Amino acid sequence: MKYLYPPEYETFRCLANACPDSCCTDWEIVVDAESEAKYRQFPGILGERLQKSMITDADGDTILQGETRRCPFWNTNQLCDIQSEYGAEALCETCRKFPRLTQDYGDFVELDLSVACPEAAKLLLTKTPEQLVLLESTVSAVTVLPAYDTDVMHQLIQDRDRMFTVLKDTDKPAVVQLAQCLRLMMQKEHASSVVTKTFTHESCLSFLQSCSILSNRWASLVKQALHAYTKFFRIDPQLDHEIRAFAFDFLYRHYLRTISDDMALLHVQTAAFSVLTVIVLCSRLHVTTQKKRLEIWQRFVKEMEYDCDNMEELEFLLCTEAEYSGAALAEALEQLGRVDTP
Repeated sequence: MKYLYPPEYETFRCLANACPDSCCTDWEIVVDAESEAKYRQFPGILGERLQKSMITDADGDTILQGETRRCPFWNTNQLCDIQSEYGAEALCETCRKFPRLTQDYGDFVELDLSVACPEAAKLLLTKTPEQLVLLESTVSAVTVLPAYDTDVMHQLIQDRDRMFTVLKDTDKPAVVQLAQCLRLMMQKEHASSVVTKTFTHESCLSFLQSCSILSNRWASLVKQALHAYTKFFRIDPQLDHEIRAFAFDFLYRHYLRTISDDMALLHVQTAAFSVLTVIVLCSRLHVTTQKKRLEIWQRFVKEMEYDCDNMEELEFLLCTEAEYSGAALAEALEQLGRVDTP
């Protein structure tokens, strides 16, 4: 079995109580069936707490429910009571795996880290274009015959590799190279290149405000951006690298899913929209430091990609609204690239 993964997958270590945005807050913690059965047998005070905290949500999942928007076992020291008493092996699958991601295609597996984790965002988005590589290893395992057309998958991998090459080419600004990736997909799918309505800051921010919002911090950032004025914004070399790294990672995680959803262009549009949104937020909030930008990248992914309703709304927008068409997004990226950058 062949495995692909970024080098950071092996070096990642959780920051635990030093994390600036813990995965133990804002999200529902879904408990897998095996862990639920185990938790119902735990003795003592911790066992009683676990059994009282496990409830069934509207989707039929078992979750850990507390009185606030945080896991009831995330203590005042910002550490996990379950792990402290029983070790990491006692964690449910959700907590044990995050931010590690696995995409199993049957005859090969792709591994990654989620940018929704602050430490993962720092590792993945601060790389230079030369560091945008994937490692490959082969392990002895049962290979499942894929349920998809292998010729189609081979073509998708070639398309993705072509976009990777474009993104790593520093002859032009990152936003221009991402626009080129978008235009390649538009050409492939015979999508119109005519812009009938332009992408705007206001529309983008209004959409963000209309979405389901997990954290007060994100709500505050969006609100501030909506009421801020736009000033001249330059994409410095660090941000240029972040854009390349984010687009590279996004396409790595999402593009091959085209094999099942047949939405090649939509995946690249989503990457473009994500990059433009972060640039809009950084320009409106006058963000100048990489630390602050990394927070915006991370919180954007946490708020959007981990909310099915938000992603459905975004996909509908990208498919139906002229200002979010591939042509409009490509033009917006290219316009940013025409600004003289240092």
